[in-house]
Amino acid sequence: MLGKIAKLLMLFSASTVFAACAVTPPSGGQKNLTPTDAEIEQYNARVAPEERIVCRLEKPVGTYIAKRVCRLQSDVDSTSSLHRQQLRRVLN
Repeated sequence: MLGKIAKLLMLFSASTVFAACAVTPPSGGQKNLTPTDAEIEQYNARVAPEERIVCRLEKPVGTYIAKRVCRLQSDVDSTSSLHRQQLRRVLN
């Protein structure tokens, strides 16, 4: 009985080691997916006002660490409008 437990424990340990080796660590050269201020300025100069990109720092729920979020102005306007409608509906 003790031999079977030892074999199972050894098999479990070996599989854990092999699984840990299979996971690739994150690379140090990850690309930043948010555009730079200069890129946003260039883009906004050639598009209509409702299609401009707006970036701001937002704190996700459950954390104090702000994250830079960039969205189209039209998306910001529609989301704000939706939130105002929902708030009016709840308060009335």
